[in-house]
Amino acid sequence: MHAHPAAPDVWRITTPLPFRPGEVHAYLVRVEEGRWMLVDGGIGTEQAWAALAAGVAEAAGGWGGVALHLVTHMHLDHVGLAARALGAAPAPLAMGALDAERMASAAADPAGEAAYRAGLLRRAGAPAEMVRLVEAAQSDAQGLAPTVAADVPLHGEGGELPGARGWRWIWTPGHTAGHVSLFRPADGVLIAGDAVLPRITPTLGVNRQRADPVGDYVAALDRLAALAPAAILPGHGAPVGPERIRELRAAAEAETEAVAACVEAGPATTWEVVGRRYPGRELATSTRMLALRETRAHLDRLAASGRLELVPGPDGADHFVRSA
Repeated sequence: MHAHPAAPDVWRITTPLPFRPGEVHAYLVRVEEGRWMLVDGGIGTEQAWAALAAGVAEAAGGWGGVALHLVTHMHLDHVGLAARALGAAPAPLAMGALDAERMASAAADPAGEAAYRAGLLRRAGAPAEMVRLVEAAQSDAQGLAPTVAADVPLHGEGGELPGARGWRWIWTPGHTAGHVSLFRPADGVLIAGDAVLPRITPTLGVNRQRADPVGDYVAALDRLAALAPAAILPGHGAPVGPERIRELRAAAEAETEAVAACVEAGPATTWEVVGRRYPGRELATSTRMLALRETRAHLDRLAASGRLELVPGPDGADHFVRSA
């Protein structure tokens, strides 16, 4: 079977990924008799499409009943099949407004995106070779997530989800600026995307849309905790209980302290802090880029609070020092 009951009127469809963690979940939700909502999908590979299509056929009898698409966030393992799913089931697509804006901007100005990545690496103090490696990885990923436009951009912190009676959407930024989760108040079911994961903490990367993604994430977790969800269905891994929200909040705060401790050893660029945080580890290009973006987010948070000071270097790299 490809579709597995996850909650009343909610089926989980797991599709494969060509990289860790190896799989990602889509959710098919019956919103009323004969009408379904597809949440996420998978990465744009033939193997993932075959698994998704089989799951939709098993749970809903095919694509004909899918009346609403929702993407929790713009990462390619969640949005990669959206264009193909829209072709199979033409219906409105809902997405957090900030992620919809970023997707549109990236599609319209790929050169600007590359320039932003290069600037981020320069400010991080990364070697020039890292820019080439990152752009090569970016090129390899093209085609795995065709751009889609949101018909229903979700603005604000949450509200009723149009076309899905009984479901509310909640803005849960941090992992991306526009990440959204879904909540059914009637029984406390939360479809969390990557906002709540069972075994790992979501990456919280610096971005152009929000000044403090770590603070955004902590606030999002507080909003989710206030809902007192009974069951949390994540984008990867097994369902978890509400205690996981508290664990992730503590982990985010602890990571800020761990990054601060790395600067206690002396002034450092973001690149050097990552080296101190993960000594002796060989990080793949994509993993190192995630580590740089997340570390910079924590460094910016510490600088904004006055605990660190940012000192621009003559080479264009930003150095962080402990405040006097």
